[in-house]
Amino acid sequence: MSDKQASLPGIAIPPRRDAEGGGDEGEGANRARLKVVDRTQMLLRTVDVEGLIPGEHPARAIWEFVGHLDLTRYTEQIRSVAGAAGRPAFDPQLLVSLWVYSYSRGVSSARAIERLCEHDPAYQWLTGMESISAHTLSDFRVAHAEALRELFVQTLAVLSADGLITLERVMQDGTRVRANASSNGFRSKPRVEAHLEQARQAIEALEAQTEEQSSRQMQAAQQRARRERGQRLESALKEFDKLKAAKSRVERVSTTDPDARVMKQAEGGSAPSYNVQVSTDAAHSLIVDIDVTQAGSDYRQLTPAVERLEQTLHRAPDQMVVDGGYISSDNIVDMAKRGIDLVGPEPDDKASQANRRKSYQHHGVSPEYEASKFVYDAATKTCACPQGKRLRYDAKYELHGAMRYRYKASKQDCQACPVKGQCCPRARLGRSIELCEPLPEIVKVRDKMQTDEAKAIYKTRSQVAEFPNLWIKTKFGLRQFSVRGVAKVRTESLWAALTYDIQQWIRLRWRPKQVPAPA
Repeated sequence: MSDKQASLPGIAIPPRRDAEGGGDEGEGANRARLKVVDRTQMLLRTVDVEGLIPGEHPARAIWEFVGHLDLTRYTEQIRSVAGAAGRPAFDPQLLVSLWVYSYSRGVSSARAIERLCEHDPAYQWLTGMESISAHTLSDFRVAHAEALRELFVQTLAVLSADGLITLERVMQDGTRVRANASSNGFRSKPRVEAHLEQARQAIEALEAQTEEQSSRQMQAAQQRARRERGQRLESALKEFDKLKAAKSRVERVSTTDPDARVMKQAEGGSAPSYNVQVSTDAAHSLIVDIDVTQAGSDYRQLTPAVERLEQTLHRAPDQMVVDGGYISSDNIVDMAKRGIDLVGPEPDDKASQANRRKSYQHHGVSPEYEASKFVYDAATKTCACPQGKRLRYDAKYELHGAMRYRYKASKQDCQACPVKGQCCPRARLGRSIELCEPLPEIVKVRDKMQTDEAKAIYKTRSQVAEFPNLWIKTKFGLRQFSVRGVAKVRTESLWAALTYDIQQWIRLRWRPKQVPAPA
């Protein structure tokens, strides 16, 4: 007993046990015999790999599903061939199954998968107790984008043949997923150019070092890190050129992920993110299309989503259900031309009215002389201003889902008008106004959304369209991408969609098979 133990007041110290579980000598023959844990020994055991997981384990379902898909696009890229020197490559079925199972468990790190393959029974069963390096897993995830897209198309074909996808009703929704970039990493173009020059000078300084000043391995690692940083900075400069060509107002670009954009988050605030567009078939809430865009709004994403569905499944959906972010006159007209029934909230005219009011204020027009105060006369096909002067028809054109008719007053009438300073103070010629007539497609949608049937369909939108987004973020943990760049981000989002659909197939159709007993 130590002096510290003996000095503790009011605590009874039990007798020390020896290696066989007994106490001090003289305790008697009735003392307890305990099995001691010996972690110094080496063990050699026989492992029944097939019995590592039960027959109903989802890893078996994933392996079975992937095994029925055509993986030719993956095997065509393998350089190791039979009859030639070289180490055999890993089976694409194994690598695809590993990533699908990992995403289903919320694991998106290649290093984490490498560690799990060493001790987790499901990973050991998938790999057959083999080890796989994180480098192999990481390269496989992002290096086969086209093959993965084809794999997703095959999955949709299997689900369609099984009656799980009908395209009778498709819900479109967008969600913001954080980019793998820091909020403080956004820089202006001059700052990026300065950082790039510093990176080049640092690389030259490292290359000039001798082996005595730095070890060869450390020098190679430093050069690689500096070179990767320089490549990211060069990508950031190219992104500025793209933004300028697109006439974008974005003035800062991330130096860690130049493709990321600052977007508003659902929980509040803003962060570097990507806009993930998800199309969900309403029959069984299966994802039929997924894409990533740098746009902060959903306004221009409806038509591209429909075009991808037509290309993938060779037909357009019968009905598209969307929220207010997709409702615009252009989208309504485009869906009508494609023969697609569009269901969504009525177009909100408050924003356009506010913009018109700002325009009037900018041009110095008083509220008493806005276009709504002019009266149209159908008999003469003219408009009368509040002062009684006539504005005659000038032209018509279609814009934003409405037919616009323009009427003009004569220059003499406006120059002699006593209220010119309130009506058209900046106009050199006569005052002109536009009267808008909604297109028939707009009127049809507005009338339809007044019916109980359309309102009932729209009420189901959130529970169908937002369910996959919630599943991917909560179950898969994909609240932030693991990779950088819009191309790699698209690939990771496709992995998430593939995993989600396979999981729903397991829930709806898969039946476990009997596991054979060990010999």
